[in-house]
Amino acid sequence: MEKFNVDGIVIKTSVTGESDKILWILTRNRGIIRAFAKGARGTKSRLHSGASLFAFCSFAVYEKNDVFHINEAEIKEIFFELRTSIENLTLAQYFCEVLLKTLPENVVSDEYMRLLLNCLYFLCKEKKPVLLIKSVFELRIASLAGYMPSLVACDNCGEFESEEMFFNCENGLLLCSSCGKNTEAPLLPLPVITAMRHIVFSSFEKIFSFSLPEELLEKLNIITQKYLENCFQQKFRLLDYFDTLK
Repeated sequence: MEKFNVDGIVIKTSVTGESDKILWILTRNRGIIRAFAKGARGTKSRLHSGASLFAFCSFAVYEKNDVFHINEAEIKEIFFELRTSIENLTLAQYFCEVLLKTLPENVVSDEYMRLLLNCLYFLCKEKKPVLLIKSVFELRIASLAGYMPSLVACDNCGEFESEEMFFNCENGLLLCSSCGKNTEAPLLPLPVITAMRHIVFSSFEKIFSFSLPEELLEKLNIITQKYLENCFQQKFRLLDYFDTLK
């Protein structure tokens, strides 16, 4: 029977039996693990808070017959403020949905977890616009999963930048204002392209360190969402509800 401790954040829960829970936990180095938390639905259970959605904990885990079980959960953060805003709560659940559907198995997942934790922190503290947080998550997750767009220069002529540039969401290629004229790729103002480059190429510590006017954030949001959906060839159900909240 294998025993180990792991830092992780609960990204999905379901109930089973009379008082138990099943947890999907995004960990630093084991990807997403699925584990049973016996008695966690009971209000007096020592696992009650640690088995809640978005709980970031140090989990004591043991594996028996190829099934993970949670023994203890030492809480680091529960992101309680997310529950005070339906918009922020929905967006946080969307982030979890994306991870559940796109994170490869058996990967070193530290950057995925750091990105999610930072997004949840900024949502809670309301230090950044919601759409900025959403776009950072979408484009960086796509890049981490192996779908980094080619944003260095025009794919056809090599021009680094023009006042407006085209971005093809189907293949992740950038075209200058001349080369993209006869394509169906969306035309984007240069500040939006600059923001996309920042999200993809900057160090992790700096990915949220930019700003755009609300109109341009809307354009950035549309393009990053469409690119993410094209990369993984699927829609995410929580986005429809999030759009109604906006």
